[in-house]
Amino acid sequence: MRSIALVLAILAASGCTMRVADLTVASTKNFNMNSTALETGRRVEGKDSVPVVLFPLGQVNMKEAIDRAVEKERCAVGLSDVVINHEAFAFFFGYIAMTVEGNLILDRAQPGCGGMAARDYLPAAAASTVPTTSYATKDAQLQQLQQQQGSLSYEEYQRRYREIVGQ
Repeated sequence: MRSIALVLAILAASGCTMRVADLTVASTKNFNMNSTALETGRRVEGKDSVPVVLFPLGQVNMKEAIDRAVEKERCAVGLSDVVINHEAFAFFFGYIAMTVEGNLILDRAQPGCGGMAARDYLPAAAASTVPTTSYATKDAQLQQLQQQQGSLSYEEYQRRYREIVGQ
C-alpha cells in the first residue's frame, strides 16, 4: 500500500518541460525589418497556460505567449534569440503551458518611441548638419541630399540615402 502511495505521489509531483523551438526572430506583428530604428531590449518571458482538471480545459496558444512577451514594452515589435518551451504538470489536476522567452526588438520609429528623425540618433556634432526643413516628396529629399553631398562623409551620405528611400 505504501509503494502505491509513493508512486502516486511521484506521479502527482512530476512535470515535463519540452523545448519546442529556438528561433532567431519571432513576432506576431507587422514591422519593417530593414528599419534603421530597430534595437535590442531586455530579455522577457510570456506564457499562456490552461488548467487541467482530469483533462485540459482548453488549448495553449503560442501566439498568445509571444504577444504577452512582446507587450511588456510599448515600443516592442518582436523578439530575438527566442526559446519556446511546452510545459505540462498534471496528473488529475495541474496545468499545461507554452512559455516564450526572448530579447525584445524595439522599433524607435513608432510614434512616441524616440522617433526616426536623424537628430534623434546622430552624435551631437553631426546632428547640427541635419536639415530641419520637411520635404513633401522623396525626390525633393534626394535633391537636397545631392546638394549636400560634398559636405558629408560617404557613410553619412549612404545612411541618409537609405533612410530616404526606405532601405
